[in-house]
Amino acid sequence: MSHALIIDENMLISRAIQRRLEMLGFESFDLVWTQQQALAAAGRHRPDLIVIGDDVETGCAVEAARRITDHHEVPVLMVTGDYARARERLEQQEALVGPFLLNEIEAAVELANTG
Repeated sequence: MSHALIIDENMLISRAIQRRLEMLGFESFDLVWTQQQALAAAGRHRPDLIVIGDDVETGCAVEAARRITDHHEVPVLMVTGDYARARERLEQQEALVGPFLLNEIEAAVELANTG
């Protein structure tokens, strides 16, 4: 069973990502909107994929993903509606490909699973 952790404060976006991932075979999901919720959810159920969106209510989605991947090897995708803003936020991060637009999620998941 494939489990995805989706970190974004916008539930409409999170549900859209969930639907796309369901079409790719993901069967269970945690949808969270804060850094702390993301860390707790990953502690309860280790994700096979982490998807971060543009914003979270409190904390930082990128930092949550980094902390989770410090302990477990998990692919991380960033889905954004504002590519320039996302690239600016991620400039200091290493080993990144993306961010991806929502309509590119299938290709991004395929890339993440082969990497």
